Amino acid sequence: MIQRRNKTLIAAIIMACISGGMLFPAYGAERPAESYTRMHRESSSSTVTVEETHEKSNRTTTHSDISVQTPSASGMGAVLFPYMAKNKLPAPVQSLRKTVRSEYNVNYEQGVLALYKENGKWGLLGTDGAVLLPASYKKLSYAGQGVFLSVKGNKTVYIDKTGKEVALPASENETGEPVFYQEKGRYGIRDVKGNVLSEPVYKEILTPFSEGIAFVRNAAGRKVAIDHTGKELFAVPYDRIFPYHDGLAEYQRKINHFNWGLLAGVLAGSAVNSGYYAGEIEPLTYDGIKRGYIDRTGRIVIDSRLDEVYPMTAWGTFVKDKGLLAFVGRDGKYIIEPGRYEVGPGMMDDWNGMVSLKDKESGGLGVFSLSDGRQILPFQYEKVDFLGADRMFLKRGNQCFLINQETGQVVREWQKMVNITPYLEDSYAWCQIGKKYEIIDAEGQTVYTAPEGGIKVVSSFRHGVSAVKSGDVWGILNSKGEWLIRPQYKEIEIL
Repeated sequence: MIQRRNKTLIAAIIMACISGGMLFPAYGAERPAESYTRMHRESSSSTVTVEETHEKSNRTTTHSDISVQTPSASGMGAVLFPYMAKNKLPAPVQSLRKTVRSEYNVNYEQGVLALYKENGKWGLLGTDGAVLLPASYKKLSYAGQGVFLSVKGNKTVYIDKTGKEVALPASENETGEPVFYQEKGRYGIRDVKGNVLSEPVYKEILTPFSEGIAFVRNAAGRKVAIDHTGKELFAVPYDRIFPYHDGLAEYQRKINHFNWGLLAGVLAGSAVNSGYYAGEIEPLTYDGIKRGYIDRTGRIVIDSRLDEVYPMTAWGTFVKDKGLLAFVGRDGKYIIEPGRYEVGPGMMDDWNGMVSLKDKESGGLGVFSLSDGRQILPFQYEKVDFLGADRMFLKRGNQCFLINQETGQVVREWQKMVNITPYLEDSYAWCQIGKKYEIIDAEGQTVYTAPEGGIKVVSSFRHGVSAVKSGDVWGILNSKGEWLIRPQYKEIEIL
């Protein structure tokens, strides 16, 4: 079975970890490959309760006019669903795509290819396969913008690719947002030039300014939203409140614990730069937090008193009430009407605006559009994987299909079980058929077949190469099946 290690970047404390995957002897599974999904949840960085007005969507959506097809026995070239014009991308998605793509090649363009581990320490490998930074760090992780967070001995510092200590990557607070200053135990507001906008009267800062609004505890001790001048906009009677992201702020009811673990999983630089937590592989599960969302006027858009409210994504979020699951847009209106569905890890592709849902009655998986709620594929599939590069993998019985998500066309069919690693931003992927491993392109064509029995674990391709494990050591293989680095390191994580 194809194996894959996750790539994560944690920016809450501006730490990052990126993982790779592998090739050669196929003994012992480490972890199965997961489907591709970019779950972009909005960051929470501050404190939330209380009485809200329960609002219901007034949007109704029906799917009676939907015509979905199933593949023919031959499969190849068949169209599973009519040509689906590109979904109109919400502003958060456009922003996120820009951030991810700008960060994707940063290290590679600077000659940095991967992290590697040797003798219990971490270092850097160059794009030519040579050691760029010797393995001398207890911990080494990518923090975005070509900067790494390192731990050497008892010292934790940010360094560049040469090991030189550098400053923390600049945050997007350099966008002109005012900042708070403290004087005699109270807080005031200054602009970026240091000019005082409001005298120090606030007892507590609940969030920094974001999109022109901050949350504070005023002189009377009440939680309120304020603008740049200190003008109070509305009360925030919640236990925890978080900064705005694209017009919405998360609030939370009082809880006994907060699961920060779900904040792990950030695609390079996105948390540092955009305020989104984003991961290639991100658990799409309810974390037990009683959250809701308000708009810039303080109006409750999604009510925390629903049974479950999932973390917000660029398209919207899942909510569950009275046993029914629905997808709600960022305006609080239903996109996918409530139904007896299940959703879980690997089932959402918010890069392209698609999600697979499991029908509780039939047990089958179907696919929906996050743009308008259309059901694209019926509940007839046992496996649906979003692979990136506008590719989707489907399994039904003994039939497996590689699908062009943009056209709905079957680009390759197998009459047996196969496993495919995500394409991510690359044009190549690993395909496992029994004990045989192949490299395939985006059209499903085989470009390299590995010697049978040689592969243990493989990663997704990145920059045209894949981290590969042979026995107990790792190397790097290119898309032609040629070794850039022969297996020799304890771990390799391609950046």
